[in-house]
Amino acid sequence: MTQTQAHIVVVQTEDALAPDISRMVAATPATVEMVAADSLEAALHPSPTLVVVVAATADELSHLVRTIKAFTRSPLMAVVLPDMVQATAAQTAVDDFTTLDTCGTDLLARIQRLLRAHPDSGEIIRRGDLAINSATCEVSLGGRLIELTFKEYSLLKFLAGSPGRVFSREVLLSRVWGYDYYGGDRTVD
Repeated sequence: MTQTQAHIVVVQTEDALAPDISRMVAATPATVEMVAADSLEAALHPSPTLVVVVAATADELSHLVRTIKAFTRSPLMAVVLPDMVQATAAQTAVDDFTTLDTCGTDLLARIQRLLRAHPDSGEIIRRGDLAINSATCEVSLGGRLIELTFKEYSLLKFLAGSPGRVFSREVLLSRVWGYDYYGGDRTVD
């Protein structure tokens, strides 16, 4: 069965900054992955549904936003200290933000709003270590990005969407290559 549950990556620059952030985000109907800022790149493949950044300074926030946007188009939520509101509001790549002192139910409401606004960004099929992101056409195995042609991606996505089922060449040709394909059925081999 296809898993379309949202996947949220939470990036923190300091553990002591928001010790309860993982508990707060875990209250959402999503899988939550806590990531240290220095190991961020691997967590962005495949692209998560949403990235939440908890930063202690405006410079840290700017650096993390640039890094995240270089690897994914996922929406970005920032959780900042109250004195960073002006700097955060100027960040055009941040889709929404809240402050640490008000982030309980406010954070959950903002996350739910972003998840509703970007429903397709989290359409991920997971089969063990294999993850297929339908929104970005990214495939990863064990956290490593796998390069595929579009037809290889389409075939893998079709097969992963129906685990345990056996398909004839004709079914694969019609579903993956399309009804107007004029090649032979050995193409699937």
